[in-house]
Amino acid sequence: MLIKDFMLRKMTPNDLDQVMEIEKQVFTLPWSRESYAGELNNSFANYLVVDVAGKVASYGGIWVVFREAHITNIAVHPEHQGLGYGKSLMLGLEQVARQKKAEYVYLEVRPSNIKALNLYEGIGYGQSGTRTAYYTDNNEDAIIMSKILF
Repeated sequence: MLIKDFMLRKMTPNDLDQVMEIEKQVFTLPWSRESYAGELNNSFANYLVVDVAGKVASYGGIWVVFREAHITNIAVHPEHQGLGYGKSLMLGLEQVARQKKAEYVYLEVRPSNIKALNLYEGIGYGQSGTRTAYYTDNNEDAIIMSKILF
């Protein structure tokens, strides 16, 4: 399927209702609205949304601290999965990291999340470790993935 016209832009407080709707549909342990509101005021954090005709189709965040960046989360509304928005969002977050002079980017992903693993590997992330029992809902390990940006 071809990607529809979209705009990649900074997340704003006005996006939080839609972000929370997606959050509850996609994650077993959704973040709270207060967590996102706090992240929007965090000087290390940068959050982007994929805006399709005024609606949030996808969102994600990245922390950049000195030379390292960490993807905090990424989600695509179930109706928009498989359309390329996740990849566009990841590349946008990487661009933010590069602009802030980060050299490396890291993320955690569930081994059972095959779609995400395929996306990350497809854009150059490699497995670099595990975090044992990282996810508290089912004690699933997390795969640590990383990528060199420069």
